[in-house]
Amino acid sequence: MTHASHIDPAPDSGSLLALSARWERPVVASTGDRTALMLRITTGPALVAAHERAPIDLAVALDRSGSMRGTIGLAKEAVLIAIDHLDERDRIAVVAFDDRLETVQPLAFATPEIKAALRAALASIDARGGTYLSGGWLLAGQQLAAAERQTTGEGRVQRSLLVTDGRANVGITDGGELAHHAGQLRMRGISTSAIGLGRGFDEFLLSGMVEAGGGAFAFAAQASELDRFFAGEIGDLLDAVALQPILQLTWPEGLKARLVNAFPVNRVGRTHTVDLRILRSEDDQKLLFTVTSAPDVDGALVAHARLDWTDARTRQRMTTVADTDPLLCVDPAEAATFSKDPEVAEALALEEAAKAHREAVRLDREGRFQESRQVFAASRRMLSHAPQSDEVREQIRVSMDLSNAPMAPLDEEVRKERVAYHSQHSRGTGTPRPPRPPRQDG
Repeated sequence: MTHASHIDPAPDSGSLLALSARWERPVVASTGDRTALMLRITTGPALVAAHERAPIDLAVALDRSGSMRGTIGLAKEAVLIAIDHLDERDRIAVVAFDDRLETVQPLAFATPEIKAALRAALASIDARGGTYLSGGWLLAGQQLAAAERQTTGEGRVQRSLLVTDGRANVGITDGGELAHHAGQLRMRGISTSAIGLGRGFDEFLLSGMVEAGGGAFAFAAQASELDRFFAGEIGDLLDAVALQPILQLTWPEGLKARLVNAFPVNRVGRTHTVDLRILRSEDDQKLLFTVTSAPDVDGALVAHARLDWTDARTRQRMTTVADTDPLLCVDPAEAATFSKDPEVAEALALEEAAKAHREAVRLDREGRFQESRQVFAASRRMLSHAPQSDEVREQIRVSMDLSNAPMAPLDEEVRKERVAYHSQHSRGTGTPRPPRPPRQDG
């Protein structure tokens, strides 16, 4: 059963977004059992005319440290591609960082004159110094925070974009602390995306910042990959339907749940609060929860979902709600007769496998090669029991290749592709890059 209610709805606002829920199995054994729940958020075609779409504030933190000598041209190309997607209602700021900080362009409307001045300024930027990543990124965020104070109520979409090929070695270098700051900015309506260039950046640091910050993460080795990233990154902002979506899911007594997706989640009592990304036109975000029932739980169990979001057309805060179908507690023998919903089973297997691959990459980076290969092999076995869609078969192939890789470090691009795949797949951002074969460094 699903139903939706809206607070102060605009005409046709109900057609913009739908929330539904499906159990992997509609029953659990009365002795204690496991199942999964898939919440699905879908949006319709954009009803936002081009002149009505939310204006964008984009602040770019551009790495110009010494390690960028081989990729500084690609980094500057990223900024040029980004500004080409903006028009005069949008604003752009650019900060460059090495071990010092430089405001190349304070936040300003993206007029032809500002774009021309920015192109000229970028031409003179060369690689030098250390990597004060935290300082550059936070300075870019400050440009947006100051603008937020000046434009309260205008409904602008604000995003910082970190472009780097290195590892933080000046200022804040701890990934957990940087992710915390990204979450704090996100609470103020400022999201963070990141592009990793080349083979030297820390994929776990960048993906952690992005997952806490609500943006997108990708890595690029050539300009064509930047084009694809910005077509999605800026295109998604231009095509936004629901801003600042916050999901609350309240579980009944007797059920414990864990969110599998890589979104920030907070639990208070029986309620999970999940901070989602911006939802675009014709979006399809699947959230997977693994659910455990206590022994001797009784009755029909219903979970309640509430999604609060801001309509990108009207800037009004809206609410959509949905209840799950009852989860029935039955005798173990009867529970064993129920098959799994194939769509939920497939989505859960892909999500768990992507998460496992990320963990396997972490183990590989630590030199724990045998454990890494065992995790890849376990993900292959898990996927083999899922419905065999094209995507599942492809991930089985990738898992098998990686589980059979020699006991030596995986190639850096393989590591980065797997972490980026997890981030993109888990959070529904962009089109993941095709997997590379498991070459080894050296």
